[in-house]
Amino acid sequence: MSMLNNSKMMLGAALALLVLSAPLSMMSTAGVEAAVEENFETFTKDNACANDDCTEAESDWASSTSQRDYYAWNITNVDDVMATNAAPMYQKVGPFTYDITHTRTIVDYNESAGTMTYNQVKSFECAEDSEVSCDTPVSQLNIAFRAQTIGATGLAVNGIMEATKAGFAVGMMGQDLNTTQAGVATAADIAADTSSDSGQAFGTNAYLTWAAMNPVDALTLPAADFSQGIETALSGTMHPFDANFNISLLQPLGSVAFLGLGDPEDDWIAVASDPLNSTTMQRATTYGYVAPMMIDHDADSGTPDIVVMMDLDGDGTDDEVPDFNQTLVRDKALHTKVGLIFSAPALLGGHSGNSDVDPSDNDGSADRMENLLGVSFDGVNVTNLLTAGHLTDNPTGLIATNAAGTGFGIATFLGLDAGTAMSTYGLTMEQYGATAGWAAGWVTSVTSVQLGLLGGIGTMNAAQFVNITFGGEDPINGGYLTNSLNMGGLWGTALTGSSGAPAVDLDPALAGNILYGDLGLTTSTGAGLFLYGELSGMTPPIDFTTMGPGTPMTWNTSTISMLYGGIDANTIGALRTLMMGPIFGDFVPGFLQDSFGSTPYLTQSVSSWLFGWHDPVSAFLASGNPMDMSVGWSSLETNETYYGSDEIANGDGTNYTVCTGESSSCDLGETLLEDGSPELPWRSTEMMMATFGLVSVEYLNGTTGGFLTGSGDKVDVSGYAIADITCSGTSEVKNIPVDTCSASVDPLNRLIQAKLLGVGAGLVAATPSALPVYLGSDISMSSEELSGLIIAGESTTTFYLDTRDASLMTTTPTMDNLTKVFEIKSSSMIDDDDAEDMESAIVQNQNGLSYWTNFDVPTDYIALLLYLGAVACLVLAAVAMNKEEE
Repeated sequence: MSMLNNSKMMLGAALALLVLSAPLSMMSTAGVEAAVEENFETFTKDNACANDDCTEAESDWASSTSQRDYYAWNITNVDDVMATNAAPMYQKVGPFTYDITHTRTIVDYNESAGTMTYNQVKSFECAEDSEVSCDTPVSQLNIAFRAQTIGATGLAVNGIMEATKAGFAVGMMGQDLNTTQAGVATAADIAADTSSDSGQAFGTNAYLTWAAMNPVDALTLPAADFSQGIETALSGTMHPFDANFNISLLQPLGSVAFLGLGDPEDDWIAVASDPLNSTTMQRATTYGYVAPMMIDHDADSGTPDIVVMMDLDGDGTDDEVPDFNQTLVRDKALHTKVGLIFSAPALLGGHSGNSDVDPSDNDGSADRMENLLGVSFDGVNVTNLLTAGHLTDNPTGLIATNAAGTGFGIATFLGLDAGTAMSTYGLTMEQYGATAGWAAGWVTSVTSVQLGLLGGIGTMNAAQFVNITFGGEDPINGGYLTNSLNMGGLWGTALTGSSGAPAVDLDPALAGNILYGDLGLTTSTGAGLFLYGELSGMTPPIDFTTMGPGTPMTWNTSTISMLYGGIDANTIGALRTLMMGPIFGDFVPGFLQDSFGSTPYLTQSVSSWLFGWHDPVSAFLASGNPMDMSVGWSSLETNETYYGSDEIANGDGTNYTVCTGESSSCDLGETLLEDGSPELPWRSTEMMMATFGLVSVEYLNGTTGGFLTGSGDKVDVSGYAIADITCSGTSEVKNIPVDTCSASVDPLNRLIQAKLLGVGAGLVAATPSALPVYLGSDISMSSEELSGLIIAGESTTTFYLDTRDASLMTTTPTMDNLTKVFEIKSSSMIDDDDAEDMESAIVQNQNGLSYWTNFDVPTDYIALLLYLGAVACLVLAAVAMNKEEE
C-alpha cells in the first residue's frame, strides 16, 4: 500500500508537521519582545535622523503640525471693574483652535554620549476649522500691571525725589531771576560808586535821595553823617548767626540780605522804645553804621565830643548809647538808595528786584539773565527760554511747570544735547554754557541757597532739601510736601488712620538713609524689599548684614527700625502708610496709566493674548521710548514671532538635548537639557538667586521624550511644571495593548508667577500678589506595553487667578479662591496606518497561531509551508480513510 493511501501515516505526518510548527511558533513569538526592544532601541535617533551621523533630518520629524484648543474667561464688565472696582463677571468663550507647526533643526549629535541636540521653533496659526474666531476680543487682567507697579515703585520714589529736586531748582532759579540777579547788579553798581572812597559820597548821595523823596521827614531828622564812610557795610559784614555768610553790600547777596531785614521804623521814638527788636537797629548794628550819642563834655566846641556810655544790657559793663535819630536817618538813607538800585525798573536805573519775570517783557528778562550770568542775551527769545509751555502738559522753559507742578521744563532742557538745545532755544555756545551750568548747578546740588536769608544757618542744596522735606517741614515755603512722611499734613489725621499721631520731625540724615541708603526706597532693591515685607509679612531669607542667605524675620516695627537706622515707631507708621497708600496704591498706578497708557486690564484678541501684545512700560524700560515697537513685547505662548509685531522674532527657538538610546546613562527619549541647562528654565539657579531662594530649582531629569520606562517617569507640562507619571492599568488603543498612565499638577501648589514675570523681575517674581496665577493640569497617556512608546494622550491645562485681597495672599489659596482665566486642551493618537503596522509587528507576532500571517520575516513562510503540509496530510488522510472503509 502506498504511503499516501495510508490514513494513519498521513495523520501522523500532519501531526508531525504541527508539532514542528510549535517550536517555530514559540521561537517567533518569544522573540517579539527582544525584537521590539531592538527595533525601538534608538528610536529617538532613527525618527529624527535621515542618516547614521545625523547630519540630515527626516522630513516628517523636521516639520510636523498638530492642533490645540484654547478657552478664555472674558470679563464682561471690565469698564465697571476699572471705573468702580466692581467685582469681575466672567464668561467662558472658545474653543479657539490653532494649528501648531514644530520646526526642528539638528544642532549636535554625540554617538558615544548617546545624545542629540536640536532646536525647535513653534508657529501658531488659527485653524480654518476653529469653532470660534481667534480674533474674538477678550478682556482680562493685564498680567504685567501689578508686577510693574511693584517693580516701578523704587523708580517712582526716586522720580518723586528728583521732581522735588527739580521743583526746588525751579524755585531757586525763579528767585535768582528775581533777587539774586538784582543783588549781583546792585553790588556792581555800589562797587562803581564807592571805588574812590569808603562810601562817604555814596552815603551822602543816599541821604540826599531819601530827603528829596521824603522832604517832610527830612525836616524832623538830622542830616545823615557818613563822614566816617561805610566800609564795614561795604565789605566787612558777616551774617550775625552764620560767620561763613558774607552779606556785605559788595557781595551778590549783600543787598538781598540788607533789604530782607525789612523797612526802617517811621520815627526815632519807635526805635528808641524797643531797640532790641528794631529793624533799623538790627540792620545798623549788623552793617556797622550805628551812630553813637555824642556829648560836649567840656562845653568847648573846639574839642571832640565824647561817646555817651551806659550799661544798656545789665551785664555790668558800659555800652555805647546809640543816637537813635542819626542812626535812623542813616538807615533810611541807605535803605532807600540800595532799594532803588535793587528794585526800581530798568528804565529808572534799577534792576527789578523783588519782582518775578514778566513773560511779556523779553528785554527785561534778557537783562535779568545778563545780570545773573554775565552773558548778553540780546536777540534771544528769553521768554521762550524761561517760560515756554508753562502750565501746559509739555513745559519746556527753564522755570516752566505743568499745571500740577509735577512736570518741569528744566528736565527737558537738561535732557537735550548741546547742539539740540542751542538750536531749540536759539542760543550761542556761550549763552548755552552759562545757562546749562546755572540750571544744572541747582538740579545736581552743586549750587546751594543761603539759609541765612530764610532765618536759618548754613546752606541747603537740592539733595538736602529732599531729605529735610521728606522727614519734616519745608524750610522755604512752610508746611509739608505731599509725598513726604507727613503726607502734606495728613499724617496725624483720620484720613490716614493716624488720628492724634504727632507730625514726623526726622533727622535729615535718617531721612536720607531711608531714601538713599543701602536699602533706600529710591532703589529697586530697597523698594522691592520693603514691598515684599508689606505684602508677605516677612523679610526675604536674607542676612541684611552680608546680604547673603539668612533667616526670614517678621516684618514689623522692630524689624523696620533695625533696617533703617533706628527710626521711631511714629516715623515707621508714617513710612508704611506713605509707601502702601499714596505711593504704591495711588501714585505709581496713576503714573503708569497717565505716562504710558498702561491699564490694570486689557481687551485684545485671543491671538494677541497668546502670541503677542506690545507693552509700553516694557518698551520704555528697554529703550527709553514707550512707543518703540521693536521692543516691549509680551506673550503667553512662544510663537516664532510676536503677533502683530511685523515679524519681530520671539527668541530663536529652544534647544533640547535628548537621549538617543545609544547610551545606558539615560532613558530613551529622555530630555536631558533645555538650552544647555538641566533645570526648568523658570525654576533655575539664576531665578533662585534673583529671588533670594524663594523660588527653588526644579530639574528636567526623567522627563519623557515619548517613552515610558515604568519607573520614575516624569512629564514636562508645557514648561510650567514637572509632574510624576503613574501607570495604573492596561487597555487597548486601536487593538494595541497599552499601559494606561496619568500625571497631574495641583493648582494649589503651582504658582506660576515667576514663569510669567521672568528672572529679570528679581524679587518681584516671588512677591505675593504680584501676579497670582496658578496652574493645574490633568494628563492621561497610553504607552505600548513592550516598547513603552506613548501612542495616545490628552491633557487639560487650566490657568487660575487668585481673587483674594492682596493682603490675604500670604497663604496658600483654596479652590474657592481661584477663578479660571485660560484653558488649553490637546490630544493625540497614533494614526491608523501606524497603528496597523504596530499591531502587526507586536500584537499579531505574539499570537501563537496567527503570528506568521503578516509575513514580516522569512520564518513566517516556513510556518506557512508547515501549516499547508499539515493541512495536505489531513486531506490525504481523510481520502485514505474513505478508501479503507470501501
